[in-house]
Amino acid sequence: MIQIDSTNAVTVGLDLYSVAPRHQDALVEAIVQQQIESWLSSNFLKSASVHKSLDGVRVFTYSQWMPKFDYRNLSRPTIFTEFFPPDSHLLEVFASRSLSQEVSIVAGDRITHLAEFRMISANQQEMVKRASAELDRAMNNSPGLISATFHRSLDGTRVFNYGQWESQEAFEAILKQPGFNPDEPYWAGIARNEFHLYQVVHAYEK
Repeated sequence: MIQIDSTNAVTVGLDLYSVAPRHQDALVEAIVQQQIESWLSSNFLKSASVHKSLDGVRVFTYSQWMPKFDYRNLSRPTIFTEFFPPDSHLLEVFASRSLSQEVSIVAGDRITHLAEFRMISANQQEMVKRASAELDRAMNNSPGLISATFHRSLDGTRVFNYGQWESQEAFEAILKQPGFNPDEPYWAGIARNEFHLYQVVHAYEK
């Protein structure tokens, strides 16, 4: 079981892959057997997990590294020439809430919601402010929401929400709430949002 470090004692790495549904399982296998295997030999790695989207079109890895270490400088296995390269980011946590004391990543049936907010760097601080303000309301008014952890990219162009839910139905209910529905989102005017629902299929901790 992996614990997400919300104190920023580690650096978070996020590799976000786009894939055709028929190739999703092959990409997951390549990540596990090639990329994760090579990462595990690094003294800088703390943990890594692999997630695949329920709609079949995305895979992402969430990894934690020694502070200030840029994992993107590590070699990439040649098998990945068969897939589109990932959109890779270094992140830090700026807000996190959970029903329990820790935010854990565990392989299994729990639903993970990864929301990606894209923006110009001048808008990132405002996005951080708005997301932080909405976090308590989401946790207090969303039955089935286990945790929500917001990250900002160090290059200033992204904010990511790593949310955990008891079920897909619980997640869909929040989309009807003011501020979270597509018609009146709290990020309006400063960011574009895309999200997918995932399951954790592999988790490794050193």
